[in-house]
Amino acid sequence: MATSSSSSSTTTTTMTTSPQPKPTTSFMSLPLELRFQVYSLLLTIPPRPKSSSTTHEMATCSSSAPIYVYPAILQTSRQINYEATPFLYSENMFVAHPTLLASFPRLRSWYPPMREANALVPLIHRFHVQVPLDMELSYDRAAAAKSFTGVDELSIDLRQNTFLGVSCNNLTVFDAVRGVKKVYIGGSTTGFEDYIAWLKDAMTSPVGAEIAPFEAQTQSPWAYIWSKHANLWSPSTALVGKQEA
Repeated sequence: MATSSSSSSTTTTTMTTSPQPKPTTSFMSLPLELRFQVYSLLLTIPPRPKSSSTTHEMATCSSSAPIYVYPAILQTSRQINYEATPFLYSENMFVAHPTLLASFPRLRSWYPPMREANALVPLIHRFHVQVPLDMELSYDRAAAAKSFTGVDELSIDLRQNTFLGVSCNNLTVFDAVRGVKKVYIGGSTTGFEDYIAWLKDAMTSPVGAEIAPFEAQTQSPWAYIWSKHANLWSPSTALVGKQEA
């Protein structure tokens, strides 16, 4: 008896699946610390002054190779604008105007002055100002106090055309500034180091604090040189005239 067996064939069907799209990661899904690092890279200009420095590196305000910021990121969304704006205005050192001081600052010499200064100046906490010692200043104590009282950092660069040509009378316009957290005074400081030390203490004192007037302990060893420059313009006359007015 012949037995016929039917062989059943098994068909294997291979299922091909299309690749799944990779999940996209938005910028706002990054941790806040990483976003802050991005803001710092795009919106701040190094280097920053060190707290232990007695003078401020002028490279923060002038450079042979200009460094630029990229504020376009502030226009991407309201949330990014809210998070990143302090990096641009509060973390950078701005250059004060030579006559209008903090009311018309610029980020660096290769940037134009700020057009929306009235609205944005309150956000700026760090200023650099250049003070000529042998020229009449166009601002007084009240203007300096209004511009710089309460800022986080103030960098003052003293300049004069003749070494030891004049005294530090022009620097006295800053003696009403108070509440500054860090003060850097550099440049042409030879001959009035004692006054600069007193001025730093005065400017870093709390707002409204009573400060004893400066009294020189000893006569400056450079006083005899200043007395021989009678042909140079003396800034003290202009300052006294402004105070009396």
